[in-house]
Amino acid sequence: MPEDTNSSSPGELYADREMPWVVTISGANKDIGKSSLAAYLVNHCRRCAGIKVTVHAQRPPGESVVEEKDPPAASGTDTARMVEAGASPVYWIRTTVEDMAADLGEAWPRLRAPVVIVEGNSVLDHIQPDFAVFIMGPTFDDFKPSAFDAIKKAHTVVINGDKHLSGTDVLELERRVKELNPRAKLVVVSELGRERAWEIVLSRAAGRVGGVFMTGEVKEKVAGAVKARAKEGRIPCAVALKLAEELKVPAVEVGKAANALNIKIVQCSLGCF
Repeated sequence: MPEDTNSSSPGELYADREMPWVVTISGANKDIGKSSLAAYLVNHCRRCAGIKVTVHAQRPPGESVVEEKDPPAASGTDTARMVEAGASPVYWIRTTVEDMAADLGEAWPRLRAPVVIVEGNSVLDHIQPDFAVFIMGPTFDDFKPSAFDAIKKAHTVVINGDKHLSGTDVLELERRVKELNPRAKLVVVSELGRERAWEIVLSRAAGRVGGVFMTGEVKEKVAGAVKARAKEGRIPCAVALKLAEELKVPAVEVGKAANALNIKIVQCSLGCF
């Protein structure tokens, strides 16, 4: 990490050590693409931790701060996707508005990574991120109450969805977004395609936290080897581990290459990927 610490995270949680760079991902509603983008950013982060914050009306039973270590294969949860993409550690915080600060205070000191990817809206009341992304559909319909506050704090607003938008539609969306947040820059997925849109978000995030921690490049040698060893879009865990040994790279690099190529690592019982 650089010698000069940034001021993105709650200072009282980092009284005795450097603070990480923080990237937040918030959204207008459920299933809008937050976890997909979070996994993509994690996959292109040299070393990062992850947090998913879920806000409830009443405090849920059980632990409020849960570490996701060995998610079941194909579980598809938001935290599992971050783990599979290479984040470590990954915490799911189940909290209320009133308890959020205390629960963040419990989780934050456990993070041992230079970059933290945080998914959630209300968490922005407690964290000032280095880069904030907000994802929405092509209209302002179905915005959660917390979404209107979150969009005001975003550096980039992603308009997600496949619906074609005319130039007039985009200009009108930009006008309405700028009314809420004059500094926000738009990325329109239907114009660029999701891959290119995600690349642009990654490039902006890397510019904020430093290319030494985040990069759009997947090592070609590793990617080529993974592709060659995979069969029908799958590669056994044992083969992936052997490949990492042969290429003299950390196992997580093989995992990231597989994720970027949409190749699933199977028969894995060690939790390496």
